[in-house]
Amino acid sequence: MPTDLSRRHFIATGAAWAAGRALAGAATAQDHRTISIIHTTDLHGHILPTQTYSGQEDLGGFARCATQIRLWRKQNPDSLLVDVGDLYQGTAASFHNEGRLFVDLLANFGYDAWTLGNHDFDWGPEVLENNIKAAKIPILTANINGAPEKVIPWRMREVGGFKIALIGLVTPGLPFWLMPETLGGFAATDPVLALKKSIAQARSAKADAIVVLGHYGQLKEDDFANPLRHTLTEAPGADIFIAGHTHKHIPSLEIGGTLYTQANYFGIHCGKVDLTFDVHTRKLIAKTAVTEYMDKRFDLDPGVINLSQPELKTAEEQLARVLTTLKEPIPGKKRDSPLARLLCQSISDALRRNKTPADAIFHGTFGTPEIPAGPVTVADAWEILPYENTLVTATITPAQLLEIIAEDRKTYSDRTLWPYEIVWEKRTPVRILNEGKDLPADKPVTIAFNSYDSQSGGRKLMRLREIVYLPSSNRQAIDINTRDALIESLLNS
Repeated sequence: MPTDLSRRHFIATGAAWAAGRALAGAATAQDHRTISIIHTTDLHGHILPTQTYSGQEDLGGFARCATQIRLWRKQNPDSLLVDVGDLYQGTAASFHNEGRLFVDLLANFGYDAWTLGNHDFDWGPEVLENNIKAAKIPILTANINGAPEKVIPWRMREVGGFKIALIGLVTPGLPFWLMPETLGGFAATDPVLALKKSIAQARSAKADAIVVLGHYGQLKEDDFANPLRHTLTEAPGADIFIAGHTHKHIPSLEIGGTLYTQANYFGIHCGKVDLTFDVHTRKLIAKTAVTEYMDKRFDLDPGVINLSQPELKTAEEQLARVLTTLKEPIPGKKRDSPLARLLCQSISDALRRNKTPADAIFHGTFGTPEIPAGPVTVADAWEILPYENTLVTATITPAQLLEIIAEDRKTYSDRTLWPYEIVWEKRTPVRILNEGKDLPADKPVTIAFNSYDSQSGGRKLMRLREIVYLPSSNRQAIDINTRDALIESLLNS
């Protein structure tokens, strides 16, 4: 049994050890500094919770992300906040104010950067330029030509005593989705050259860490729109690549010496990167990335709701408008389905009203299974046609039209050529009939395509794109929104 002296010695020794541990911990805390980079991407105009592509409901939305953003900022005041593009296209609440609601929300929340995504160009150069002009935060996109001076390649932010370089990149796939008329003077350039230049400038400016905000993402193999590995290999030096565009949830992935992270879509996840530095050597000694699932555990941020309420109310009223009532469902999701024919006829009617008629329409259902029986609302039209595609007409020969149909067959789409009938031999289109008669081989016909398909539909219809742009095709871009055409058709049904 210990004496009082030995007991006192034990207590004193233990206290000294505990004090030493505390001092060591304090020294460690003083030696290190962590900078957080909070990020959102591919919000697509979603303020309120929505559903995933697989049908899981009550998830995401910027109002939920905002709650998590406030929490992370409180936990670490040495934080930056960035958005990686496709900010506003995708909801009625954002569409009817041309994206200004979201541009203002970013400013209100004090975002440090917004990188442009491909869908931020969807509503034409005037809308984008207006939003760039109105934005009260830096817009970073290094590989874009023709943008206003306000769009810059990169910026340095000093936070917690450390210099963090933020570099923006947009997917180079823009011309394979968007018409020249939609892009205006904007053009995506080689991201490798842009990133090399920006990294060199940032290093010269004594950046302690380099963070790329890239609106393209990781796939099993790089493609035309997502040259991620090529970019990181040919332009080394990025510490972090915060990604978007591919709508993937990838919390943390090491690619070479770069930490890759991606926070899903529609605000279903919100992301955070932590960069830890040695305060004496200024070396980056650790980097980690996490994402948080934005489910019903998170309240809707009242500040976001208050700012958005007028637009949300207007959108709710517009979407609830009943266009018609169906006694029977209209089946879709396959070539020549009743829904495909309805979409084609609605486009044909809109072109005729516009005095720019076409002989036939080439359009699909975007995989919509059916329009159920009962009331059909504006919200249903948004579900069927979620993008603001416009129209293009081209005057082409029946032989060229057969080439287009054969190419489309390989994509397994449900695009329909209405009102024509296609004659197939096995899996090859061989004849095109109009009212039971072959189209005359020497007589060109005028075909209407949506703007997305006319640009190749993401390189799936490259022969279509080539044919449309031939001088003999007399290509005409027509500013008719395909969803508006469907709404008008349903109203008059």
